[in-house]
Amino acid sequence: MSTMSKWMVSCNYFNDAYHYQVYRLIDMFAVDHSGNREYRGAVFSDKASAQAYADSLNAEGKDEESFA
Repeated sequence: MSTMSKWMVSCNYFNDAYHYQVYRLIDMFAVDHSGNREYRGAVFSDKASAQAYADSLNAEGKDEESFA
């Protein structure tokens, strides 16, 4: 069984704008820190686009593994 989490959206504010990235935890039972994250795709300027991408990645993975 995989210990990776589902794909989620992270938000950072810098240069007077919000920036969104899609990530998942490599080990969802470990502490969330930069070394325990896997990022996918580009940096998005709006949350809806990033969430749509995360949702599509999660839909692809449903056949391969189950998420907690």
